[in-house]
Amino acid sequence: MAESRRDTSGLALLVRPDRMEAAWWRAWTQDACEEARRKLFDHHRKLADSIALAQHGKRPPGTHDLGDVRQLAYEGLIQAITRFDPTRAVPFSAFARMRITGNIANGLASMSEASAQYAYARRVERDRLRSLEPSPAETSSPISALAGLASRIALGLMLENREPVEPDTIPTPAPDAYQSLAWRDMQERLTRALEQLSDREAYVLRQHYHHAVNFVQIAGLLGVTKGRVSQIHRAALDRLRQILGEVG
Repeated sequence: MAESRRDTSGLALLVRPDRMEAAWWRAWTQDACEEARRKLFDHHRKLADSIALAQHGKRPPGTHDLGDVRQLAYEGLIQAITRFDPTRAVPFSAFARMRITGNIANGLASMSEASAQYAYARRVERDRLRSLEPSPAETSSPISALAGLASRIALGLMLENREPVEPDTIPTPAPDAYQSLAWRDMQERLTRALEQLSDREAYVLRQHYHHAVNFVQIAGLLGVTKGRVSQIHRAALDRLRQILGEVG
């Protein structure tokens, strides 16, 4: 009942200006505003997450990785946003649910059982490492190149692991109180540093590390190539290094 009140017919989305979602749909369908499409994706991502979790739970344990299922759900959500017609009296949630569920089923059917468990993690790692290849200025010094790569990877891991680190959750030898506080302090500084990035740089890092959206899908949301997202990803991490170095 609550969902039916919140998600009215597509036509109602266009004639209720009090709803932010209505404005986003107008901007996307009438003006092809990419920012509006990104906002719609963020707004409905929880629907995709819930469908992915439910569909993953229906599969035999160990046959498919939840990360793969979630990525297929995101692809289906993007397709649904792109193809939805708000002028038709169809709730978006119903339209999107069919698209997302269908995309998950088709995607999993095309995967082999052997590769399904590792495909997503390997794609993400490959995309990240390609994005972080040493620049021409770094290649002249292998030590400098290695240090730059290590620091970028470390920043990515910290962005991905946003939960506070408790001493009793880390395998022995456990850090002392100072080390735990230092880690928390670095995470807080990293969070503040994110606010100093450009909107596009912060968007790429948050979508990729906080929400596990891959480079291909981010490229679709930004209306750019995957290679451009890779460039933004690297530039954003380098900017974080610079900011943290300035305040360190």
